[in-house]
Amino acid sequence: MADNFIKHILMVESLRQSSHEAPKTAKQIQSDVEREWKKIFPNEPADKPMSLLTIHRQVKAIRASGLYQIMTHEDNKLGYYNAEHVLSTADVAVLGAAVYQMASLTIEEKNRILSRLKSATDTDGGSIVYSFERQIRLEDKPNVRQKPSLPKIKSICRAIVEGKTINFYLRQDSAINDGQNVSASPEFIIRKDDELYLVARVDGSQKDFKIALMSNIEIQEEGFQSEKNFSLRRHLSGSVEGAPPIDLKLSFPESFIENVVERFGFNRIKSLAPNGRVEGGENQFRVTVRIGESEGLYRWLRQNCNKVKVTCPDGVRDNLKAQLSKALGRL
Repeated sequence: MADNFIKHILMVESLRQSSHEAPKTAKQIQSDVEREWKKIFPNEPADKPMSLLTIHRQVKAIRASGLYQIMTHEDNKLGYYNAEHVLSTADVAVLGAAVYQMASLTIEEKNRILSRLKSATDTDGGSIVYSFERQIRLEDKPNVRQKPSLPKIKSICRAIVEGKTINFYLRQDSAINDGQNVSASPEFIIRKDDELYLVARVDGSQKDFKIALMSNIEIQEEGFQSEKNFSLRRHLSGSVEGAPPIDLKLSFPESFIENVVERFGFNRIKSLAPNGRVEGGENQFRVTVRIGESEGLYRWLRQNCNKVKVTCPDGVRDNLKAQLSKALGRL
């Protein structure tokens, strides 16, 4: 009896987190109940799953009670949805971005408004609001991770001023790249994605090196000539050789939303919404990002290939496949 009561509560919660844009079938509700049960009682498996017939029957009873506005979608195959939500996921994405970027509001005022938005939407909209809240928290506190980099920055700056090359050891950043000794001509220190990078030339090619991964920096006697046509704005935009930016389309699970937003920033995201699929018991999302191709982009895609799928354009998909195949061939 107690098991059935708790399952009923979990079923109601699953229904409350649905919307017209993201309805739930009885099968999805059943999956939600079982997943949440395992979270609450990891060592106490339920006697048996809640049957689909029971779910349909209880939805009918909930609707008759008037406690919640649970509606059947006009496309019966899509199941049920909660008609009580005031704001859709798209509404929250637009309003949340506006609140986040409003310079006249204090951090406390932004958080208070975002909290109200979260209470007026569904789980998908709430996830987007959470990503805004997290970004505000990150920007509100000093980045203590960069303190150990200060001695490195001092050495790099001295080398740039004196026009001297440097040698350093670059620690491994992922399964793709091995640690290596590098000889480079330093040109700029830039900040991207909350990290500090050295822009330097190696064998005639321009590359970015994460300063946190650099060690044993030594200034050499050999001098170098700076690149006269270097454009810092173009470099920061992430485009390759001045090529126009592309509309990159990605698919990923709901739990990865904040990582995507942190990587690309709100100003580059053109759209973010559920794609209507559920994989591994988790809602899948899609995003369209306006960005240029760069090694940094491909590095991030390689590191997160178990979470992120590139759906468009085909050129990026093919390049990523080739890079991953090369990495697998080295194992």
